[in-house]
Amino acid sequence: MICKMEYLPPFICLINRGSRTSRSHQYKSRRARGRLDRAPGVLPNIDKEVKTTKFYTSKPTWYAYPEGDEQSAPRDKHATISVLKFKASELSAVDAYLGDCKQRFSVKYLKRNTLPAEQAWKEITASTNARYFPRGRNTALECLQFGGNREFWDGFASEQDIARYFSECYRYAIDKIGFLHTHENILCAATVTEQVRRNLFVWYLPVTERWTSKVMSDSKSEQGNKLQRYDESGEPVYRNYCDIDRPRLSSSEFWKARGGLTSYSDLQEDFFRKVSCKYGAVRGESKSLIKNTNAAQAKRFDRSEDDLYNELPPFNDLPY
Repeated sequence: MICKMEYLPPFICLINRGSRTSRSHQYKSRRARGRLDRAPGVLPNIDKEVKTTKFYTSKPTWYAYPEGDEQSAPRDKHATISVLKFKASELSAVDAYLGDCKQRFSVKYLKRNTLPAEQAWKEITASTNARYFPRGRNTALECLQFGGNREFWDGFASEQDIARYFSECYRYAIDKIGFLHTHENILCAATVTEQVRRNLFVWYLPVTERWTSKVMSDSKSEQGNKLQRYDESGEPVYRNYCDIDRPRLSSSEFWKARGGLTSYSDLQEDFFRKVSCKYGAVRGESKSLIKNTNAAQAKRFDRSEDDLYNELPPFNDLPY
């Protein structure tokens, strides 16, 4: 059974079971129209309510709940690596999350930041001399999140061994996302140990010395804007740039330089091969679209363009 969790202020997740359309979404829509037929202070009919401290993301999350005996069956050890993204208006979420965790959980820093996230972001932008274009939904900050399931953490003999593992993860992060393989663009790195989970968060600015730019023609649109140039075969023309003295702060160009469509898949494979496999972790099943799956994953899980996971779910099941 697939359940959808959507983060709502003040950070309460409403789990919907059985309906293909999120009831939390229906609740918000009906309230906005002024036609919510319920008593004041009473939520719609929802099976379970879960409070969360995940201040660092507002992205809806998918969970697959095992059925029957699968819930008690032994599970493989899995170590995870994922990417979180923040717009410029969301930088304060880092301060809010760490502030809350310091009061309730164990927080240890691998790179401490004594400034508010927004101020630290400006200083790193200045020190790297990075150009940032603050338009629309452009990503201003990203975070590598390292984690694992309970079976993975149970394989460590002590907390010191887990600390050494996270230290290796941090060195891996510097090599993969660090500007020129340094920690210059890393805003903060901290481990958070809660009652039921533990993670390493590495917040960084996606600064890249390599990027591509459109080549414009002399032609103009009806609005007077220049149009992109196309070659003889009808393909758009781009120019490649490399400048370590004047890099770009651009998430799309940052990941384009690290594999493009398969960059996240490449990251997972590389982390497994270089780090997590040494600690007994097993690779999870590949469920991404084929265009976002690298060759190693596609071969291991016998993926094809006509398999189940290469089809998008119905529209109502998509995150919004």
